[in-house]
Amino acid sequence: MRTSNHASPDDIDIGTLWASLKRGLPRLFMLSALAGGATYGVLSMMAPRYTSEAQLSVVAKGSQSPFSDPKREGAAPDSVSVSVDKEAINTHVRALMSPDLARRIAEDMKLNTKKEFNSALGSLDTVGTLLRLVGLAGPRPGESEQDRVLGAYFKSLEVYSPKESRFIGIRFSSSEPALAAEIANRIAETYRSSLTSLRVVETDEVQRALEPKIVELIKDVAGAEAEVERFRGQTDRFVGGPQRTALIEQQLGELTAELTRTSGARSEVEGRAKSARELLKSGSAEVLPDVQRSPLIQNLVQQRVRAERQLAELSASLLPGHPRMQQLNADLNGLKRQINGEVSKLVEGLEKEAKAAVNREESVKKSIDTLKSKVVNTGGDDVKLRQLEAAAKSKRSELDRLQSQFEANKARATPGAVPVEAQIITQARASSVPTFPRKGPYSALVAVAALLFGTAWVISKSLFVGARSNSGSDPMPNSGSFSRSGRAEPALAVATRDVGRAAASSVTATAAPLQAAASRSSQDKYASDVTWTSKGSPEAGDQLPAAMPKTASPASDGSARTDKVASMAELASRIIVNAPAQGGYRVLIAGETAAIEASAEAIELAKCLSKAGKQVILVDWALDGESMTERLGVQRVPGLTDLLQGGARFEDVIRREPTCNVHVLAAGAAIDVIDAGVDDDQLNLVLDALDEAYDTIVVVGTNQAARRLFEAIQGRFDAGVIVVDGKKKPGVLQDPPGTLLGFEVTDIDVVRFERQAPQVSGIQRIMRTGTSSGVELRPS
Repeated sequence: MRTSNHASPDDIDIGTLWASLKRGLPRLFMLSALAGGATYGVLSMMAPRYTSEAQLSVVAKGSQSPFSDPKREGAAPDSVSVSVDKEAINTHVRALMSPDLARRIAEDMKLNTKKEFNSALGSLDTVGTLLRLVGLAGPRPGESEQDRVLGAYFKSLEVYSPKESRFIGIRFSSSEPALAAEIANRIAETYRSSLTSLRVVETDEVQRALEPKIVELIKDVAGAEAEVERFRGQTDRFVGGPQRTALIEQQLGELTAELTRTSGARSEVEGRAKSARELLKSGSAEVLPDVQRSPLIQNLVQQRVRAERQLAELSASLLPGHPRMQQLNADLNGLKRQINGEVSKLVEGLEKEAKAAVNREESVKKSIDTLKSKVVNTGGDDVKLRQLEAAAKSKRSELDRLQSQFEANKARATPGAVPVEAQIITQARASSVPTFPRKGPYSALVAVAALLFGTAWVISKSLFVGARSNSGSDPMPNSGSFSRSGRAEPALAVATRDVGRAAASSVTATAAPLQAAASRSSQDKYASDVTWTSKGSPEAGDQLPAAMPKTASPASDGSARTDKVASMAELASRIIVNAPAQGGYRVLIAGETAAIEASAEAIELAKCLSKAGKQVILVDWALDGESMTERLGVQRVPGLTDLLQGGARFEDVIRREPTCNVHVLAAGAAIDVIDAGVDDDQLNLVLDALDEAYDTIVVVGTNQAARRLFEAIQGRFDAGVIVVDGKKKPGVLQDPPGTLLGFEVTDIDVVRFERQAPQVSGIQRIMRTGTSSGVELRPS
């Protein structure tokens, strides 16, 4: 509806303002030019000032302090540079601006003889002369010459240090470039010289304080060490050995070690003797190691063995009463008695050796007890000796430290050998470009400011004089405003397919983007010879085209039946016939085994259904990253997993296949189903939303992924297509009739599609098509 607006009496007439501004532009430009020229002239009468800068770097004192430990002299300066804090840097900055340093610089360079620093001598430029004439410049009454020089000095000086830095900059400005550079360098050098002299003075004071202390400590150390040796002689506490330990302690240690060895030997001998006695009683003493090592016993054993062998040989032909047999028995008994006697001697020797070891151990224990009692009785002497030794050692350590410090400070007694905290890293140089005044920029700035001020003046004058419209009753034509109302897409309450989806019935999803995507798909439908109505029946009659023969639907009793299909046209016809008049028809397609990829059949089925006038969407189901596009090396795009996790919307994930009118919902980013916790209700909600927007939903995945999906949504599919290899014999793991992916199903149309020839993956065809024609999968 067109509307007209009437002008208010307070409305501003832009045209009149612009006309006034155009009339005043020549004068404004002239005014700005005059202001800029006047500024340039005034600046030309001022003496130029040049700035030079010297730069210092501050390092830490660290090991260079005269009070530091000389043993750490070899440490690198960088190892202690971190101790320089901002307070130390600020101290150096304030010291560079101290009045004492300024007076030294002014006296050395005779700044009181220069007009720049002593205003009593006259002016440097014309502007200064004019200011002196009007009383705005010149020396103040009662001001001394030193105050005038220091005041001008500090006005020209700038000392700064950036944050988080050990750098100090010294800037000085003067009308003479060489003088500015010379003063900046003189400030840096004078400050370094003052630091050097301060360090030398500190070192001299330390040396004078150390000398009497060292002399006194030498006497104290000599007396303490002499007292220690005298007390050792009185108490018989002599030391020896490389460790300088007391003799009694050395004896005690040796006896303790001897006791350990003696106890071990005694235990060993007693064990051998005990074992020998037991074996002797049992008649098996020949196995003793000492018996086996005895040559005499071994010779007797060999004779006994020969006698036993002869006796055994003759017993076969002679009777026991034969003289020869009696002689051999007598010899054998004699050998046994002789062997037992020798073994008894060995056992007695072991027992004597054990007694000797016990006696030796007792003797060592008595010696240790004697030394212990001696140590206990002389414990007080040991305590006093340790006290004397500690006192002598502490005095010796203090003397060594002071002597080392005294010798190290000798090298710092001269100014040239003292390292300075402030190091000059850049010398100031005379500049040829003045820092003030900048005639060009300042003049241009004044000219622009004059132009802006004049423009504001002209506009304000026009507003007050008569730039406003006085004909408020006359309607001013205005472009009409049109209100465009659009019908908002209704909010779709996603319905559930059966009782199992009741958990998602309370969730309301906005399906406008999804329905818009489907409507764009329906605008480019392929022409078909037959217009399909409810249940796939043609309007003209009950006959299906030859390419789509009428197929059987599931049995009337509700039990699922498994049919074999070898033609994609036959499969598409079967789906169209069984599809309901309203709502989507879900088809799950997967390979019989993990080695069979059903992507090519899924693409071909979707194209056949699209050519028949159906709105089809192909869903790639793969949550573990093994999607069709991922296996073929195609770059992953947002898809179903991103939609389930809330990272994308429908219009972001639905894409159109370039060569046909099929919409594709990619797999998306890989997730772990167990860890990520995919919500089954959310998955049902997405499929229900697709049911509202599309006629057929084709879900394709691997055998394992399809089984997981089928179990997650409790088998809520209308048809299941299992792709099998027609050239191979049926395997033992083939699903029996009435089952799908290992589940017994009812009211689901189960179809086995036999693949006759090697199929080219649909995703590969999409890739080749997009490469040759310049078209890629894009959002619908």
